[in-house]
Amino acid sequence: MQGKLPYRDLWDIKPIGIYIIYAIIHGFLGFSIFAIRVSTLIVVVCSAYVIWLILRKSNRSFALGAGLGFLILFSYFLNGLSGNTELFYLCLEVIGVWFLFYGKKKYRFLSPLVLGFAFIIKYNTAFDILGFYLLHLYLRRKHIFKNPKSFVGYVLFYAITILPFFISTIWIFGVGLGDSFLETHKILFSNYAKKVTFVEKIVSLQTYPVLATIILIQLGTFFLYLGKKKIPKVLLVSFLWTITSFFAATWTGYFFEHYYLPMIAPAILGSSFLFRFVNVKYFFRYKQKVAIVFVIFILIPLAVIVRKRVIKLSKVYPDIAKEIFVDIQNANLDPRPVFVAKGTHGIYSLFKQIPINRVIQPGNFTDKTNAKAMFIDNEEIKDKISKSKPGLILFCDLDVLQNPITSFDSSWNQELLVFYYQYIRKDYYYFKTYFPNCHVYLRNGTL
Repeated sequence: MQGKLPYRDLWDIKPIGIYIIYAIIHGFLGFSIFAIRVSTLIVVVCSAYVIWLILRKSNRSFALGAGLGFLILFSYFLNGLSGNTELFYLCLEVIGVWFLFYGKKKYRFLSPLVLGFAFIIKYNTAFDILGFYLLHLYLRRKHIFKNPKSFVGYVLFYAITILPFFISTIWIFGVGLGDSFLETHKILFSNYAKKVTFVEKIVSLQTYPVLATIILIQLGTFFLYLGKKKIPKVLLVSFLWTITSFFAATWTGYFFEHYYLPMIAPAILGSSFLFRFVNVKYFFRYKQKVAIVFVIFILIPLAVIVRKRVIKLSKVYPDIAKEIFVDIQNANLDPRPVFVAKGTHGIYSLFKQIPINRVIQPGNFTDKTNAKAMFIDNEEIKDKISKSKPGLILFCDLDVLQNPITSFDSSWNQELLVFYYQYIRKDYYYFKTYFPNCHVYLRNGTL
Protein backbone atom coordinates (compact mmCIF):
# COMPACT_ATOMS: atom_id res chain seq x y z
CA MET A 1 0.00 0.00 0.00
CA GLN A 2 3.03 2.29 0.42
CA GLY A 3 4.57 1.35 -2.90
CA LYS A 4 7.10 -1.13 -1.49
CA LEU A 5 7.55 -4.71 -2.71
CA PRO A 6 7.81 -7.83 -0.55
CA TYR A 7 11.10 -9.81 -0.58
CA ARG A 8 12.94 -6.70 -1.77
CA ASP A 9 11.97 -3.68 0.35
CA LEU A 10 10.56 -5.73 3.21
CA TRP A 11 11.94 -9.24 3.53
CA ASP A 12 10.47 -12.13 5.51
CA ILE A 13 10.09 -15.89 5.07
CA LYS A 14 6.29 -15.70 4.91
CA PRO A 15 4.65 -16.49 1.54
CA ILE A 16 3.03 -13.80 -0.59
CA GLY A 17 -0.58 -14.60 0.44
CA ILE A 18 -0.46 -12.85 3.80
CA TYR A 19 0.81 -9.66 2.11
CA ILE A 20 -2.14 -9.81 -0.29
CA ILE A 21 -4.60 -10.29 2.59
CA TYR A 22 -3.29 -7.29 4.51
CA ALA A 23 -3.28 -5.18 1.35
CA ILE A 24 -6.99 -6.01 0.94
CA ILE A 25 -7.75 -5.30 4.62
CA HIS A 26 -6.00 -1.94 4.70
CA GLY A 27 -7.11 -1.07 1.17
CA PHE A 28 -10.79 -1.33 2.13
CA LEU A 29 -10.72 -0.39 5.82
CA GLY A 30 -7.69 1.85 6.12
CA PHE A 31 -4.54 1.38 8.19
CA SER A 32 -5.59 0.71 11.79
CA ILE A 33 -5.68 -1.94 14.48
CA PHE A 34 -9.48 -1.75 14.25
CA ALA A 35 -9.32 -2.84 10.59
CA ILE A 36 -7.33 -5.94 11.57
CA ARG A 37 -9.68 -6.78 14.46
CA VAL A 38 -12.81 -6.50 12.31
CA SER A 39 -11.29 -8.54 9.47
CA THR A 40 -10.14 -11.36 11.70
CA LEU A 41 -13.50 -11.37 13.49
CA ILE A 42 -15.15 -11.91 10.11
CA VAL A 43 -12.91 -14.83 9.10
CA VAL A 44 -13.30 -16.59 12.47
CA VAL A 45 -17.11 -16.23 12.39
CA CYS A 46 -17.03 -17.46 8.78
CA SER A 47 -15.07 -20.54 9.91
CA ALA A 48 -17.68 -21.23 12.59
CA TYR A 49 -20.49 -20.86 10.05
CA VAL A 50 -18.89 -23.35 7.65
CA ILE A 51 -18.38 -25.80 10.56
CA TRP A 52 -22.14 -25.57 11.08
CA LEU A 53 -22.68 -26.18 7.34
CA ILE A 54 -20.47 -29.28 7.41
CA LEU A 55 -22.28 -30.77 10.42
CA ARG A 56 -25.87 -29.76 9.70
CA LYS A 57 -26.70 -32.90 7.66
CA SER A 58 -24.73 -35.63 9.43
CA ASN A 59 -24.93 -34.27 12.99
CA ARG A 60 -27.64 -31.64 12.78
CA SER A 61 -28.54 -31.56 16.47
CA PHE A 62 -25.03 -30.50 17.45
CA ALA A 63 -24.10 -28.38 14.44
CA LEU A 64 -25.06 -25.12 16.17
CA GLY A 65 -23.38 -26.14 19.42
CA ALA A 66 -20.18 -27.07 17.56
CA GLY A 67 -20.10 -23.73 15.73
CA LEU A 68 -20.57 -21.78 18.95
CA GLY A 69 -18.10 -24.05 20.74
CA PHE A 70 -15.51 -23.34 18.05
CA LEU A 71 -15.91 -19.57 18.51
CA ILE A 72 -15.57 -19.79 22.28
CA LEU A 73 -12.65 -22.22 22.27
CA PHE A 74 -10.89 -20.23 19.58
CA SER A 75 -11.03 -17.20 21.86
CA TYR A 76 -9.44 -19.37 24.57
CA PHE A 77 -6.34 -19.89 22.44
CA LEU A 78 -6.13 -16.50 20.76
CA ASN A 79 -4.99 -14.46 23.77
CA GLY A 80 -5.00 -11.35 21.58
CA LEU A 81 -3.11 -12.86 18.63
CA SER A 82 -5.83 -11.70 16.30
CA GLY A 83 -3.91 -11.14 13.09
CA ASN A 84 -1.92 -14.35 12.68
CA THR A 85 -1.75 -16.28 9.43
CA GLU A 86 -3.42 -19.31 11.06
CA LEU A 87 -6.77 -17.52 11.29
CA PHE A 88 -6.84 -16.77 7.58
CA TYR A 89 -5.67 -20.08 6.21
CA LEU A 90 -7.90 -22.06 8.60
CA CYS A 91 -10.96 -20.25 7.25
CA LEU A 92 -9.94 -21.17 3.69
CA GLU A 93 -9.26 -24.79 4.69
CA VAL A 94 -12.71 -25.14 6.26
CA ILE A 95 -14.29 -23.71 3.10
CA GLY A 96 -12.14 -26.03 0.96
CA VAL A 97 -13.27 -29.07 2.95
CA TRP A 98 -16.90 -28.04 2.50
CA PHE A 99 -16.63 -27.73 -1.28
CA LEU A 100 -14.54 -30.91 -1.61
CA PHE A 101 -16.68 -33.29 0.43
CA TYR A 102 -20.13 -31.68 0.79
CA GLY A 103 -20.71 -28.88 -1.71
CA LYS A 104 -22.55 -29.12 -5.00
CA LYS A 105 -20.57 -30.81 -7.76
CA LYS A 106 -20.65 -27.78 -10.06
CA TYR A 107 -18.88 -25.68 -7.39
CA ARG A 108 -16.33 -28.34 -6.41
CA PHE A 109 -13.57 -26.68 -8.46
CA LEU A 110 -13.56 -23.90 -5.83
CA SER A 111 -12.09 -26.33 -3.30
CA PRO A 112 -8.59 -26.62 -4.83
CA LEU A 113 -8.61 -22.86 -5.52
CA VAL A 114 -9.24 -21.84 -1.91
CA LEU A 115 -6.89 -24.56 -0.64
CA GLY A 116 -4.28 -23.27 -3.07
CA PHE A 117 -4.63 -19.78 -1.67
CA ALA A 118 -4.36 -21.21 1.86
CA PHE A 119 -1.03 -22.71 0.76
CA ILE A 120 0.43 -19.36 -0.29
CA ILE A 121 -0.55 -17.94 3.11
CA LYS A 122 1.44 -20.62 4.96
CA TYR A 123 3.23 -23.58 3.42
CA ASN A 124 2.53 -26.00 6.25
CA THR A 125 -1.04 -26.28 4.92
CA ALA A 126 0.48 -28.79 2.47
CA PHE A 127 0.08 -31.45 5.19
CA ASP A 128 -3.69 -30.84 5.35
CA ILE A 129 -4.20 -30.46 1.61
CA LEU A 130 -2.38 -33.72 0.86
CA GLY A 131 -4.44 -35.47 3.53
CA PHE A 132 -7.73 -34.13 2.11
CA TYR A 133 -6.90 -35.33 -1.39
CA LEU A 134 -5.74 -38.79 -0.31
CA LEU A 135 -8.94 -39.23 1.69
CA HIS A 136 -11.00 -37.93 -1.24
CA LEU A 137 -9.42 -40.60 -3.46
CA TYR A 138 -10.06 -43.26 -0.82
CA LEU A 139 -13.75 -42.36 -0.54
CA ARG A 140 -14.06 -42.62 -4.34
CA ARG A 141 -12.00 -45.78 -4.68
CA LYS A 142 -14.92 -47.88 -5.99
CA HIS A 143 -15.60 -45.42 -8.80
CA ILE A 144 -11.88 -45.28 -9.68
CA PHE A 145 -11.54 -49.10 -9.75
CA LYS A 146 -14.52 -49.33 -12.08
CA ASN A 147 -13.16 -46.58 -14.31
CA PRO A 148 -9.34 -46.33 -13.90
CA LYS A 149 -9.12 -43.49 -16.43
CA SER A 150 -11.09 -41.27 -14.06
CA PHE A 151 -7.98 -41.15 -11.84
CA VAL A 152 -6.40 -38.74 -14.35
CA GLY A 153 -9.39 -36.43 -13.96
CA TYR A 154 -8.98 -36.41 -10.19
CA VAL A 155 -5.28 -35.59 -10.51
CA LEU A 156 -6.03 -32.70 -12.87
CA PHE A 157 -8.71 -31.49 -10.47
CA TYR A 158 -6.28 -31.52 -7.54
CA ALA A 159 -3.65 -29.80 -9.69
CA ILE A 160 -5.82 -26.64 -9.70
CA THR A 161 -4.38 -26.13 -6.19
CA ILE A 162 -1.07 -25.10 -7.77
CA LEU A 163 -2.62 -22.16 -9.66
CA PRO A 164 -2.41 -19.49 -6.90
CA PHE A 165 1.23 -20.41 -6.23
CA PHE A 166 2.04 -20.59 -9.95
CA ILE A 167 0.43 -17.22 -10.79
CA SER A 168 1.92 -15.43 -7.77
CA THR A 169 5.38 -16.86 -8.51
CA ILE A 170 5.22 -15.64 -12.12
CA TRP A 171 4.35 -12.15 -10.83
CA ILE A 172 7.18 -12.29 -8.26
CA PHE A 173 9.77 -13.14 -10.90
CA GLY A 174 8.16 -10.70 -13.35
CA VAL A 175 8.78 -7.73 -11.05
CA GLY A 176 12.35 -8.79 -10.33
CA LEU A 177 11.92 -10.34 -6.88
CA GLY A 178 12.99 -13.84 -7.91
CA ASP A 179 16.38 -13.93 -6.17
CA SER A 180 15.01 -12.84 -2.80
CA PHE A 181 12.04 -15.18 -3.21
CA LEU A 182 14.36 -18.13 -3.80
CA GLU A 183 16.39 -17.01 -0.80
CA THR A 184 13.35 -17.42 1.45
CA HIS A 185 12.87 -20.98 0.21
CA LYS A 186 16.51 -21.85 0.85
CA ILE A 187 15.90 -20.85 4.46
CA LEU A 188 12.60 -22.72 4.71
CA PHE A 189 14.22 -25.97 3.58
CA SER A 190 17.60 -25.52 5.29
CA ASN A 191 16.58 -27.03 8.65
CA TYR A 192 17.05 -23.65 10.32
CA ALA A 193 14.60 -24.72 13.05
CA LYS A 194 15.64 -26.94 15.92
CA LYS A 195 15.12 -30.69 15.49
CA VAL A 196 12.79 -32.48 17.88
CA THR A 197 11.61 -36.07 18.19
CA PHE A 198 8.08 -37.25 17.48
CA VAL A 199 7.61 -38.00 21.20
CA GLU A 200 8.55 -34.41 22.05
CA LYS A 201 5.92 -33.23 19.58
CA ILE A 202 3.24 -35.39 21.20
CA VAL A 203 4.28 -34.22 24.67
CA SER A 204 3.98 -30.60 23.50
CA LEU A 205 0.18 -30.99 23.59
CA GLN A 206 0.25 -31.15 27.40
CA THR A 207 0.89 -27.40 27.37
CA TYR A 208 -2.66 -26.93 26.06
CA PRO A 209 -4.84 -29.20 28.25
CA VAL A 210 -8.19 -28.02 26.86
CA LEU A 211 -7.14 -28.76 23.28
CA ALA A 212 -5.57 -32.09 24.33
CA THR A 213 -8.82 -33.08 26.08
CA ILE A 214 -10.93 -32.29 23.00
CA ILE A 215 -8.55 -34.30 20.80
CA LEU A 216 -8.74 -37.27 23.21
CA ILE A 217 -12.56 -37.08 23.08
CA GLN A 218 -12.36 -37.01 19.28
CA LEU A 219 -10.02 -40.03 19.16
CA GLY A 220 -12.21 -41.94 21.61
CA THR A 221 -15.29 -41.14 19.52
CA PHE A 222 -13.52 -42.29 16.36
CA PHE A 223 -12.64 -45.67 17.87
CA LEU A 224 -16.16 -46.11 19.25
CA TYR A 225 -17.54 -45.76 15.73
CA LEU A 226 -14.72 -47.89 14.36
CA GLY A 227 -15.87 -50.67 16.70
CA LYS A 228 -19.29 -50.44 15.09
CA LYS A 229 -17.60 -50.46 11.66
CA LYS A 230 -19.64 -47.47 10.60
CA ILE A 231 -17.67 -44.21 10.69
CA PRO A 232 -19.50 -41.05 9.52
CA LYS A 233 -17.65 -39.26 6.73
CA VAL A 234 -17.32 -36.03 8.72
CA LEU A 235 -15.72 -37.94 11.60
CA LEU A 236 -13.29 -39.64 9.20
CA VAL A 237 -12.37 -36.30 7.60
CA SER A 238 -11.87 -34.65 10.99
CA PHE A 239 -9.77 -37.56 12.29
CA LEU A 240 -7.29 -37.34 9.40
CA TRP A 241 -7.39 -33.52 9.52
CA THR A 242 -6.43 -33.50 13.20
CA ILE A 243 -3.40 -35.68 12.42
CA THR A 244 -2.23 -33.55 9.49
CA SER A 245 -2.83 -30.26 11.34
CA PHE A 246 -0.78 -31.62 14.25
CA PHE A 247 2.15 -32.30 11.91
CA ALA A 248 1.64 -28.84 10.38
CA ALA A 249 1.73 -27.25 13.85
CA THR A 250 4.88 -29.05 14.97
CA TRP A 251 6.95 -29.66 11.84
CA THR A 252 9.28 -26.71 12.51
CA GLY A 253 9.95 -27.84 16.06
CA TYR A 254 8.69 -24.55 17.52
CA PHE A 255 5.60 -25.14 19.66
CA PHE A 256 4.05 -21.68 19.61
CA GLU A 257 0.47 -21.34 20.83
CA HIS A 258 -0.92 -19.92 17.60
CA TYR A 259 0.54 -22.84 15.60
CA TYR A 260 -2.02 -25.11 17.28
CA LEU A 261 -5.04 -22.91 16.49
CA PRO A 262 -6.00 -24.77 13.27
CA MET A 263 -6.32 -28.04 15.23
CA ILE A 264 -9.41 -26.70 16.99
CA ALA A 265 -11.63 -26.95 13.88
CA PRO A 266 -11.19 -30.70 13.16
CA ALA A 267 -11.16 -31.51 16.91
CA ILE A 268 -14.53 -29.78 17.37
CA LEU A 269 -15.98 -31.49 14.28
CA GLY A 270 -14.91 -34.94 15.45
CA SER A 271 -15.67 -34.67 19.17
CA SER A 272 -19.25 -33.53 18.47
CA PHE A 273 -20.05 -37.06 17.26
CA LEU A 274 -19.68 -38.42 20.81
CA PHE A 275 -23.07 -36.86 21.62
CA ARG A 276 -24.56 -38.50 18.55
CA PHE A 277 -23.16 -41.86 19.64
CA VAL A 278 -24.96 -41.69 23.00
CA ASN A 279 -28.38 -43.32 22.62
CA VAL A 280 -30.31 -42.46 25.77
CA LYS A 281 -34.04 -41.92 25.12
CA TYR A 282 -34.57 -38.60 26.89
CA PHE A 283 -31.22 -37.33 25.64
CA PHE A 284 -31.98 -38.44 22.07
CA ARG A 285 -35.26 -36.57 22.21
CA TYR A 286 -33.83 -33.31 23.54
CA LYS A 287 -30.25 -33.52 22.33
CA GLN A 288 -30.36 -30.26 20.34
CA LYS A 289 -31.50 -28.38 23.45
CA VAL A 290 -28.91 -30.19 25.54
CA ALA A 291 -26.14 -29.20 23.10
CA ILE A 292 -27.11 -25.52 23.22
CA VAL A 293 -27.46 -25.58 27.02
CA PHE A 294 -24.02 -27.22 27.24
CA VAL A 295 -22.49 -24.42 25.18
CA ILE A 296 -24.21 -21.66 27.15
CA PHE A 297 -23.63 -22.98 30.67
CA ILE A 298 -20.25 -24.69 30.24
CA LEU A 299 -18.29 -23.06 27.42
CA ILE A 300 -19.35 -19.45 27.92
CA PRO A 301 -18.34 -19.44 31.64
CA LEU A 302 -15.07 -21.01 30.48
CA ALA A 303 -14.64 -18.12 28.03
CA VAL A 304 -15.26 -15.61 30.85
CA ILE A 305 -12.62 -17.31 33.01
CA VAL A 306 -10.21 -17.30 30.08
CA ARG A 307 -10.90 -13.62 29.45
CA LYS A 308 -9.83 -12.89 33.02
CA ARG A 309 -6.74 -15.03 32.43
CA VAL A 310 -5.87 -13.01 29.31
CA ILE A 311 -6.25 -9.72 31.22
CA LYS A 312 -4.03 -11.09 33.99
CA LEU A 313 -1.42 -12.29 31.52
CA SER A 314 -1.46 -8.94 29.72
CA LYS A 315 -0.29 -7.34 32.97
CA VAL A 316 2.49 -9.89 33.37
CA TYR A 317 3.46 -9.82 29.68
CA PRO A 318 2.61 -6.29 28.53
CA ASP A 319 2.77 -5.07 24.95
CA ILE A 320 6.39 -3.90 24.90
CA ALA A 321 6.14 -2.04 21.59
CA LYS A 322 3.02 -0.16 22.67
CA GLU A 323 4.39 0.79 26.09
CA ILE A 324 7.60 2.15 24.58
CA PHE A 325 5.58 4.00 21.95
CA VAL A 326 3.46 5.62 24.71
CA ASP A 327 6.59 6.61 26.67
CA ILE A 328 8.00 8.24 23.55
CA GLN A 329 4.71 10.06 22.88
CA ASN A 330 4.51 11.30 26.48
CA ALA A 331 7.95 12.83 26.01
CA ASN A 332 6.61 14.72 22.96
CA LEU A 333 9.11 13.01 20.66
CA ASP A 334 8.89 11.94 17.05
CA PRO A 335 12.07 9.88 16.60
CA ARG A 336 11.29 8.49 13.16
CA PRO A 337 12.86 6.71 11.49
CA VAL A 338 13.12 4.08 14.23
CA PHE A 339 15.28 0.97 14.01
CA VAL A 340 14.93 -2.31 15.94
CA ALA A 341 18.35 -3.84 16.47
CA LYS A 342 16.87 -6.56 18.69
CA GLY A 343 13.35 -6.74 20.03
CA THR A 344 9.82 -6.34 18.72
CA HIS A 345 9.14 -5.14 15.20
CA GLY A 346 5.60 -4.25 16.31
CA ILE A 347 7.00 -0.79 16.99
CA TYR A 348 7.26 -0.19 13.23
CA SER A 349 3.48 -0.49 12.87
CA LEU A 350 2.85 1.92 15.75
CA PHE A 351 5.10 4.52 14.14
CA LYS A 352 3.47 3.73 10.76
CA GLN A 353 6.90 3.12 9.28
CA ILE A 354 8.36 0.48 7.02
CA PRO A 355 11.61 -0.86 8.56
CA ILE A 356 14.70 0.86 7.20
CA ASN A 357 16.35 -2.56 6.87
CA ARG A 358 15.27 -5.20 4.39
CA VAL A 359 14.75 -7.98 6.92
CA ILE A 360 12.04 -7.60 9.59
CA GLN A 361 13.02 -10.30 12.10
CA PRO A 362 15.32 -8.32 14.41
CA GLY A 363 16.04 -11.19 16.79
CA ASN A 364 17.98 -12.88 14.00
CA PHE A 365 20.46 -10.04 13.53
CA THR A 366 22.41 -10.46 16.74
CA ASP A 367 22.62 -14.27 16.80
CA LYS A 368 25.43 -15.63 14.61
CA THR A 369 23.70 -18.91 13.67
CA ASN A 370 20.38 -17.29 12.80
CA ALA A 371 22.11 -14.46 10.96
CA LYS A 372 23.86 -17.01 8.76
CA ALA A 373 20.73 -19.08 8.21
CA MET A 374 18.70 -15.97 7.33
CA PHE A 375 21.39 -14.62 4.99
CA ILE A 376 21.82 -11.46 7.06
CA ASP A 377 24.14 -9.06 5.26
CA ASN A 378 26.00 -7.09 7.94
CA GLU A 379 27.33 -4.53 5.46
CA GLU A 380 23.85 -3.88 4.07
CA ILE A 381 22.42 -3.28 7.54
CA LYS A 382 25.30 -1.02 8.57
CA ASP A 383 24.94 0.98 5.36
CA LYS A 384 21.16 1.39 5.82
CA ILE A 385 21.59 2.58 9.41
CA SER A 386 24.36 5.01 8.53
CA LYS A 387 22.31 6.54 5.71
CA SER A 388 18.95 6.58 7.50
CA LYS A 389 20.34 7.90 10.82
CA PRO A 390 17.42 6.57 12.91
CA GLY A 391 16.14 8.76 15.71
CA LEU A 392 15.52 5.69 17.86
CA ILE A 393 17.37 2.37 18.17
CA LEU A 394 15.76 -0.39 20.24
CA PHE A 395 17.59 -3.25 21.96
CA CYS A 396 15.64 -5.78 24.01
CA ASP A 397 17.34 -8.48 26.15
CA LEU A 398 20.72 -7.08 25.18
CA ASP A 399 22.54 -3.91 26.16
CA VAL A 400 25.46 -3.20 23.87
CA LEU A 401 26.07 0.29 25.22
CA GLN A 402 26.51 -0.49 28.92
CA ASN A 403 28.55 -3.68 28.46
CA PRO A 404 32.12 -3.68 27.12
CA ILE A 405 32.84 -5.30 23.75
CA THR A 406 34.94 -7.98 25.47
CA SER A 407 31.79 -9.29 27.20
CA PHE A 408 30.01 -10.13 23.93
CA ASP A 409 29.11 -13.80 23.72
CA SER A 410 30.83 -15.83 20.99
CA SER A 411 27.44 -16.96 19.67
CA TRP A 412 26.52 -13.36 18.81
CA ASN A 413 26.96 -11.64 15.48
CA GLN A 414 30.13 -9.89 16.65
CA GLU A 415 30.73 -7.71 13.60
CA LEU A 416 27.28 -6.14 13.77
CA LEU A 417 27.35 -5.73 17.55
CA VAL A 418 30.69 -3.92 17.44
CA PHE A 419 29.21 -1.55 14.86
CA TYR A 420 26.16 -0.89 17.05
CA TYR A 421 28.42 -0.33 20.07
CA GLN A 422 30.53 2.27 18.30
CA TYR A 423 27.62 3.90 16.47
CA ILE A 424 25.38 4.25 19.55
CA ARG A 425 28.10 5.54 21.87
CA LYS A 426 28.97 8.24 19.35
CA ASP A 427 25.60 9.83 18.63
CA TYR A 428 22.94 8.45 21.04
CA TYR A 429 21.82 8.70 24.65
CA TYR A 430 19.84 6.25 26.78
CA PHE A 431 16.08 6.90 27.13
CA LYS A 432 14.54 5.30 30.21
CA THR A 433 11.25 3.46 29.61
CA TYR A 434 8.88 1.26 31.59
CA PHE A 435 10.93 -1.83 30.64
CA PRO A 436 14.34 -2.29 32.27
CA ASN A 437 15.28 -5.02 29.78
CA CYS A 438 14.41 -3.00 26.69
CA HIS A 439 17.02 -0.37 26.00
CA VAL A 440 15.94 2.61 23.95
CA TYR A 441 18.57 4.94 22.53
CA LEU A 442 17.59 8.32 21.11
CA ARG A 443 19.73 10.27 18.68
CA ASN A 444 21.36 13.40 20.12
CA GLY A 445 19.31 16.44 19.19
CA THR A 446 16.01 14.55 19.10
CA LEU A 447 14.59 16.66 21.94
